[in-house]
Amino acid sequence: MPVFRAAIAGCGSVSAQYLADLRDNPDVQVVALCDILPERSEARAAEFGIPAHFGGIDEMLAGADFNLLVNTTSMPAHGAVNRAGLQAGKDVWSEKPFAATLEEARDLMRLADERGVRLYAAPTTVTSPAFRCMAEALHSGRIGPVHAARAWYGHGGPGWGPWFYQKGGGAMFDLAVYNITTLTGLLGPARAVTALVGSAIPTREIEGVTVEVEADDNVALLMDHGGCVFSCVQSGFVYGPYAQEMSVELVGVGGSVSLLGWDWLPRGVALRQSNGPRELLSQGAEGYSWQQGVSHLAACRAAGVEPAITLEHAYHVLEVMLAARESSDAGRRVPVSSTFRWPIHQTNGAAGAPPAAPMTLDPDHHQR
Repeated sequence: MPVFRAAIAGCGSVSAQYLADLRDNPDVQVVALCDILPERSEARAAEFGIPAHFGGIDEMLAGADFNLLVNTTSMPAHGAVNRAGLQAGKDVWSEKPFAATLEEARDLMRLADERGVRLYAAPTTVTSPAFRCMAEALHSGRIGPVHAARAWYGHGGPGWGPWFYQKGGGAMFDLAVYNITTLTGLLGPARAVTALVGSAIPTREIEGVTVEVEADDNVALLMDHGGCVFSCVQSGFVYGPYAQEMSVELVGVGGSVSLLGWDWLPRGVALRQSNGPRELLSQGAEGYSWQQGVSHLAACRAAGVEPAITLEHAYHVLEVMLAARESSDAGRRVPVSSTFRWPIHQTNGAAGAPPAAPMTLDPDHHQR
């Protein structure tokens, strides 16, 4: 028997990635799809052999029998679709971000508690073997105390989906969210944020239509993790070709550890100590892919253990992103009050595997 009978809301390109991952997963049976464009859900159902398809979330909730709603709709729609699923008593996996404001996020968290169901949110970067490798290198002491880190990820912007550039969209929610999740996962919760956030390109030509840009397309933010540990994230939809060998780097007083590739598509981890050659600690993605969140949940539930991905971490990342916008608007440092379980319980292999035991580390350690 599968752990989850799942239904997917939103049949754009992301749904195809999820369905391909879940196609041969014995713990997850996808039984229904829906989309506000009925022809899209019909086509996706035919492509993957899904037995039922609907023209909207309410129709699917009324007409399909499932226990997990997978939300791959557009970012501005996430909150409303998540609310509908929770209200109907379904567990919910949401693509990022799971809410657009802290008030909406808290309301969804309260609703999940009231209904006795679980809400989970992407991204899944903390489940990757590359993330665990970096965490182990960090806490091994091989590069000494770390007080500086940086991450960057950008491209020229999506050529589809006007909502990427409208209210509720933006490069922060779409791209910077990965780096913020990874850096807070490695260094611990941010205590304050200082940022520059703006829209550099006023209009975009998307699917033959001129779109007035309302959301951010260029982001630079600093996080203070406490104990004089600072990290920097740069991201945006304004990036042409650039050096992409590594995208996340932790710099200690005795060396550095770097993520090759991207945190959503890792290509390995490298370590360099003072006056020494680069040492390759891992290579490739080692089975990880960004769309494996539902597989991770199912494997954890089957094993009776808690997932490495937590809603508290997702809420913290959302607070960081909103604090960055506030900081940029007000021209000042903005405190961050939320926290989450840290160090994170990493996975011990490919995404989808149950979490391994936590690393041996004082839970009060915060790089002080």
